[in-house]
Amino acid sequence: MISRALTRLVLMTALLVHATSGRAAEILDDAIAHEKAAVADQCKAAVYGEHFATVVDFNNDGLDDVITNLGAVNCDGVDGKLCGNVGCPHNFYVGVAEGGYVFIANADLYGYELKKRYGNLVFEMKANAASCGRDDDEYCIITSRVRGLRFDTISKK
Repeated sequence: MISRALTRLVLMTALLVHATSGRAAEILDDAIAHEKAAVADQCKAAVYGEHFATVVDFNNDGLDDVITNLGAVNCDGVDGKLCGNVGCPHNFYVGVAEGGYVFIANADLYGYELKKRYGNLVFEMKANAASCGRDDDEYCIITSRVRGLRFDTISKK
């Protein structure tokens, strides 16, 4: 059986979780504007679809959080240009009491759903099979919740 620590390490790698190392996390005034500025570095002309940014309290703390989906960007006339063969980049920002947002993670996903379980929102993320340690062609469904500034995996199948 895989140890809990190893499982967590595999998930963090699979989700491409990015944490600042040894520094306080940078607080951004506007996560969506920050994402659009990053897109502007990659695209001469960008059109943002309706699912580019979602504002929702996904960590259940009463503050708005932001999820961006770069798959919803038409970059230089091409839909999905910013996506890869393992999904589209999704970036996750948590709202903080001081005001603003902290970037907590990014993941290449084929999509996700937010579902309410026991009164809290959880993610059901559709990822590449390798994210679940498989090499088949089926999607991997990773169910996670966010507590504070950290993703916790509930299940992978």
